[in-house]
Amino acid sequence: MDEDIVKEPVSFEEQHQVVRRNTGFYDLKWAKKFDPASSFSWNWAAFFLNTLWFAYRKMYKQFYIFCGLELIWFSLSFLVEIPLWSDVGFYLICSLVIGMCANGWYYKQVMNILSKAEEFPEIRREAYFQTKGGTHIGVALGLTALAIAVFLGAGTCLSYIPTKANVKSIVSSSDEGITLEAYNDDPKWTYVEERGRHYVVEFSGYDYAEKENVLITFNVYLDKQLYEWKDIYIDGKKLNQDDAYDYETWIEENSSW
Repeated sequence: MDEDIVKEPVSFEEQHQVVRRNTGFYDLKWAKKFDPASSFSWNWAAFFLNTLWFAYRKMYKQFYIFCGLELIWFSLSFLVEIPLWSDVGFYLICSLVIGMCANGWYYKQVMNILSKAEEFPEIRREAYFQTKGGTHIGVALGLTALAIAVFLGAGTCLSYIPTKANVKSIVSSSDEGITLEAYNDDPKWTYVEERGRHYVVEFSGYDYAEKENVLITFNVYLDKQLYEWKDIYIDGKKLNQDDAYDYETWIEENSSW
């Protein structure tokens, strides 16, 4: 991610001035590579912690780049429907890339810090290494909390955009929507139409316990982030008001996790 890849050998003692913590791990990883900066090696901590690991190691550029990529992907989910497997695949690919490249990226950062330290007088280098090198759990947690706040804020704002994905999500991501999906085979949510101030969303599935087809329509109010049950059909027959109320109550009671 940095422009220059330094290929000249550097003593591990020099690197330790920047790495400071867990130096043995990086000695082992980098010693096996002719050019650690452009080589791949595995880092489990980076794989699991992702951007938190970047912030912990003060690799702020990589932290912001990957947070930006994840924010873009996160934002897309409010505009178009993204299958769960695509969502999992995206974050898994990010984790794999980070896990394989983290040691090389960190090596380049260490080398750049050592190179820039040459511009300072000897008496100031230790302070520079403390500032730029080592680790900082407080910064890592603080930046992660900031990133979470940004994602939550973006999600709140984007959820009001009148897209089919947002309209359906109000019902499908609710406790009752999750229960309906759990109790029915082949669950499907369909955006029907916009009617005045609300939208119509349809749920369909097959109740494997009762051996019957289920079709439910909902009125969704995007501006209030609310929905209401409208009509319920079992095997194509519309339930009367009492039976519909009982069915809705049954789903609601089984949604109280």
